[in-house]
Amino acid sequence: MNNYPLISLIIPCYNAEQTLEKCLNSVIQQSYNNLEIIIVDDGSTDGSSKIYEEFQRKDNRIEIFRQDNYGVSKARNKGVKAAIGEYICFVDSDDWVETNYCSELYNLLITENADIAIIEASYEDEIGNVIFNKPISSEKVFDGKRALVLLLEDKFIQSHPWGKLYKATFLKNVSFPEDLKCFEDYSTLFKIFDKAVKVVRSDEKLYHYLQHADSLSHNLSPKTAYYFYLAIMDVFKFCQSTTQLKNQENITKNIIRKLLMVLKRILRNTTKEEMQLEKEKIRQSFKSFLKYHLKDIGLEYWLYLRLYYYYPNLYAKLISKNDK
Repeated sequence: MNNYPLISLIIPCYNAEQTLEKCLNSVIQQSYNNLEIIIVDDGSTDGSSKIYEEFQRKDNRIEIFRQDNYGVSKARNKGVKAAIGEYICFVDSDDWVETNYCSELYNLLITENADIAIIEASYEDEIGNVIFNKPISSEKVFDGKRALVLLLEDKFIQSHPWGKLYKATFLKNVSFPEDLKCFEDYSTLFKIFDKAVKVVRSDEKLYHYLQHADSLSHNLSPKTAYYFYLAIMDVFKFCQSTTQLKNQENITKNIIRKLLMVLKRILRNTTKEEMQLEKEKIRQSFKSFLKYHLKDIGLEYWLYLRLYYYYPNLYAKLISKNDK
């Protein structure tokens, strides 16, 4: 298989000593062995370095890069910049993959002459129990615009960088936002998918995604929720800039749903004096959504947008009461 093109497999790593060994074992045992395995240590302070250094001594495909704790975006960006493979894929250091992870992605992509290949994931807790089954589309091959719509609808295709194989050229001019501490993938993947002419996917669950009970994305603090707001608005600005997307109404409704969820999380977990600038920025951004007709977004969203834009204090009181 050394005659096959090189795949750069990028692993951002931060304080992953509990999961890193399982992750790396699954990576080095890939049936597709023409791999460049790039580990980017984002300032780990635990025993992660001992683990990946031991693996490097046994496998010369592993390259190690270190940086201060700047976050996963900078780690991924550094990995992409260093990658020399024709294709790029990602694995997070607390997850693991089946031995045919890379080979299935590559075969999918080559068989269909596609730009991006996708496999499914098993969403598991820390002891391996499946805790979530996401909807799976019956579609297997998409033109680029159809795949982009499904990504933006966030139902059948999610904005995770992992579980996908990309032509390396698609990532070379796209950066994960380094000012976001989380949800950086949500504001990035649509930029990559926007370049694709053809996307292909498989139902096989070859990626094991570990969902930590205390992860940032699953425990939205007000500050974390605000990062999500910024990412959501990146998606909205993109949607406003293009007229080539079908199902704009569904995409817009999904964006509004998430904005209201973020706003609710912030209002219910802060005092009136806290995060005033952030709350006002959210309120002002709602003005862009007032142009949508009731028949397009539904009565509930239509009312909530106006209520918070024109009467933010009343909306905050109603949200607080509904929480009791």
